[in-house]
Amino acid sequence: MSDSAPIRLDRYELRERIGAGGTARVYKAYDTNLDRLVAIKILYEHLAEDSAFQERFEREAKLIATFNHPHIVQVYDFNVQQRDDRAIYYMVMSYIPGPTLRQELEEATRLGRRLPVQRILPIMTHLADALGYAHAHGMVHRDVKPGNIIIRPDGSAVLTDFGIARMIRADRLTQQGATSGTPTYMSPEQASGEPGDARSDLYALGIMLYEMLNGQPPFDDDNNLSVMLKHMNSPIPSLAALEIGAIDRAQLNAFIQQALAKDPVQRFQSAKAFIGALERVFGIGTASDDDRTSVLIPIVDRGSSNVSMARADDPDARRTTLGLPIPSTPRGVGAAFGLIGLALLLVVVVMIAIMNTGFTPSASSFDSTPTEQGDPSDIIPSMTGGVSVVASMTGGSSIYFSTDFAPADPNNLRWTIVDNEMLSTTITPEGVYRIDNHVPNSAITTIVQAEGNYGSISLTMEARLEATSQRASAYGIVFRYQDEDNYNVFAVDGVGRYSIWTRKDAIWRELRDAPESWTSDEAVRPIGEDNRLSVTLLGDSISGYVNDVRVTRVIDSTFRDGGGIGVYVATDDGTASVAIDAYRVFSSVPSMTSPTEE
Repeated sequence: MSDSAPIRLDRYELRERIGAGGTARVYKAYDTNLDRLVAIKILYEHLAEDSAFQERFEREAKLIATFNHPHIVQVYDFNVQQRDDRAIYYMVMSYIPGPTLRQELEEATRLGRRLPVQRILPIMTHLADALGYAHAHGMVHRDVKPGNIIIRPDGSAVLTDFGIARMIRADRLTQQGATSGTPTYMSPEQASGEPGDARSDLYALGIMLYEMLNGQPPFDDDNNLSVMLKHMNSPIPSLAALEIGAIDRAQLNAFIQQALAKDPVQRFQSAKAFIGALERVFGIGTASDDDRTSVLIPIVDRGSSNVSMARADDPDARRTTLGLPIPSTPRGVGAAFGLIGLALLLVVVVMIAIMNTGFTPSASSFDSTPTEQGDPSDIIPSMTGGVSVVASMTGGSSIYFSTDFAPADPNNLRWTIVDNEMLSTTITPEGVYRIDNHVPNSAITTIVQAEGNYGSISLTMEARLEATSQRASAYGIVFRYQDEDNYNVFAVDGVGRYSIWTRKDAIWRELRDAPESWTSDEAVRPIGEDNRLSVTLLGDSISGYVNDVRVTRVIDSTFRDGGGIGVYVATDDGTASVAIDAYRVFSSVPSMTSPTEE
């Protein structure tokens, strides 16, 4: 399609191309019916290859077209036109004369200037209002950046491209590990391969604020992967040297640290809270007692790289480590079963030794007090191997797959079916992979081993601990499996707790260096209820999610060569039955063709 020749799409005559990005070209066009200028966004042809894309496009475009907000571009029309045996997807929007915020920032840089501080707050207010409106209507942008913001002649800001990132996340693309968003403004969870939510949009808004104040974003590199890893792992540089007039520097830095927290739970939870706190930093408005808690002061632990947060008006308030969940008091049942489990554990050790098998620490074993070095090897002496089941892989050559265990699913061949006095596994006619561990105070690992090692991947398992199980039993995802003595586990238990471990040379080490081995969290549903567990591996970074809430992120380089994957089921003082409804594995390596800034 020519960028200059007049071409008609139904009643619209294309005049000239005015922009292009990672998903579409944008044209200035003329509506011949209503005699007005419009902007038409034509999505790239390859995005229409997926059979489900048209339905997704129409559904999302209809929702966006219902928006009526002064700072969100108005969508007038959308359609699909067939031409030369290919489908052309396009959206018709209001034409807004004016530069993008990206163009304004580049012009300021060229002149050796920064945007005036008095211009920044109105732009932030307009964009936060727009995002708050969209979030309230069930839409997340996922690609907030200066190139998607138009500045009207009166100086007001208009957000464009709502829903485009969401539309292109067809199943085919997400299975290949594609990420949505632009690396410079991408939240840590998006960089990890997750879709992101409203708090991801607010993170991007915080990055833009930083760039407008500082003249450049906090992380800037020609290598997209490097930028994303920095979002996930690197602290946000301070704005200490910034000339910001009457703005209190400490309050501004505290705001930036909260807006750009690695863990979404530690950020502002709504656009209203974001802009309310920013207005107070800029000296506008007053704060109630409840509002004051939204601005936190960063506290660096000099003995580690941890950054904690405390209320600005209460330095003695309880700290919350960024990137980690808030530790809460373990429920009494865990401690009680820890003592019982330890006694029964010795009995089981002897039994298993006689049967000439190994043993893997159970959920209650992890509850026991670790050694000074942080592993339970003194509690479980001379234990090698595990009561494990290694699948015989006969189904398919692809190492990536998704299964709901339907009777006709060929991926069912990836899972071992056994039935003995220690372990039973079966795939039910209802489409459930069921694992029954009959040995108290033991654990099993059922391994899927495809033809090749898994490197940077994302794993998701939907499962529940059956109500007939002992309550403190645990289940989870096995990854980077080398052999029965070397692998990682991310797990939850029936009490509502989670934990993440590495097992190297038959010795367990909890990866978070947390006060307790198992940590309670509201995201974990208890025994009898479904949990969605996810693990994203990107290099040495490991992120663990429960029901789409990231509860932990750690750095661990114990096993760098990839390995197998599978399921972990541990018993406490009794048996455990786990029902798995779905299991999915796909690459989490970011696409090296991520869209560049418009």
